[in-house]
Amino acid sequence: MKLNPNLKTFWKTKAQIKVLQGGRMSSKTEDTAGVLAYLASQYTIRVACLRRFQNKISESVYKTLKRKILEDEYLKPLFTINETSIKSVTGSEFVFMGIQRNLEEIKGLDDISITWIEESEKLTEEQWNLIRPTILRKEDSFCLLVFNPNLETDFVYKEFVIKKHDNVLVRKINYDENPFLSNSALSLIESDRKKLDEDEFNHIYKGYPKKDDNEAIIKRTWIEACIDAHIKLGIEPTGIKRIGFDIADDGVDTCVNIATHGIYTYYLHEWKAKEDELMKSSKKTYDLAFKEDALIQYDCIGVGASAGSHFKSFNQNTATYNAVRYLKFDAGASVQEPEKFYQVQVKNKDYFLNLKAQSWWSVADRMRETYNAVVNGEKYNPENIISINGNLDKLDDLIEQLAIPKKDYNNNLKNKVESKDDLKKRGVPSPNLADAFIMANFNVKNGNITGLNANMF
Repeated sequence: MKLNPNLKTFWKTKAQIKVLQGGRMSSKTEDTAGVLAYLASQYTIRVACLRRFQNKISESVYKTLKRKILEDEYLKPLFTINETSIKSVTGSEFVFMGIQRNLEEIKGLDDISITWIEESEKLTEEQWNLIRPTILRKEDSFCLLVFNPNLETDFVYKEFVIKKHDNVLVRKINYDENPFLSNSALSLIESDRKKLDEDEFNHIYKGYPKKDDNEAIIKRTWIEACIDAHIKLGIEPTGIKRIGFDIADDGVDTCVNIATHGIYTYYLHEWKAKEDELMKSSKKTYDLAFKEDALIQYDCIGVGASAGSHFKSFNQNTATYNAVRYLKFDAGASVQEPEKFYQVQVKNKDYFLNLKAQSWWSVADRMRETYNAVVNGEKYNPENIISINGNLDKLDDLIEQLAIPKKDYNNNLKNKVESKDDLKKRGVPSPNLADAFIMANFNVKNGNITGLNANMF
């Protein structure tokens, strides 16, 4: 059997979780199939071959395993291959399942020695946490995560490649370490090198995760260009100060304050609020707004509905000339300036489903303009720039959350932001930091500012 000699050390090294990542034609899947087939011919093991989506056996690694066995004269007589499973004379067995549809069955699996999760970049944190106790239950069992990373924000890439864990072995391999590539395969790679842009080539063949998701509302590269953009462009922040207040009172969500001065986001604070602590969280936000002389734009849906009454109460105990101004941000409200054209022949009311969509696209447009100004040197409107403090607390988390939500559409093809339920299905928690950022960087015009001296805004 032909196995990649460059992976010999990887296969011989013991680890509870083995991560084999890399680009196309690297031999990672072929080698995994060959090694597991050999082990199954020598020992009695049960191998779970999983992937996130598998509606039929042809979508699994079944074909690869079958071919590796049948092509090897030593292995061929040792295995029985039927339509749904592969067994060896040693009593070894390969089972094939899709995680999405068979989660409960997987949790019920017994006596698993090795788990092979192919295309594991699609695995969610929730799914991993559910199957982990099952697949690593047996003494000396281990899991193989085989994939080409898609995005930097993918759970498996973040958890097992970026983070460092004991008993996790990570190996990156690409086509340039595959000694079995044919001349035609190498010619194809060189052809793609000329056709594809550098980022795409590096992703496909060199195993680099993509920074930008084409379906995301805001591209990661745009966000990164906004870091200290006012310094790069020589702009002095001016104008009003705003605080975006995303509210939670219990559960897994958090409260967030993000403060801006005109185009410049300069402050972020996140905290966990216990049940019935809305007043305490509102007071924390109020005190910040009082100190910064800032307008609060707060999430008024759900638990945040009563935040305004708390701000009113706080103001009643404050000198009138220093009262804090506050404004509801109703994500489900109608769009602002509905008759204004967002695109040629397309009005705001026809393009956006609600205020949430309009606010996210508005921030995305400004970040794209910032990117073009900073990176490409294009002309820009200083009022449209977005700049983010490079020393901001939880900056990496903010960047990640802003880059995650995808474009979505309702039945009338109006643009909307991917729902929190759909994010949850992808294993993504509620983007509280991003929501506060959007509120702080979007000028709500359809509401009434409450608080004395409101006319100054």
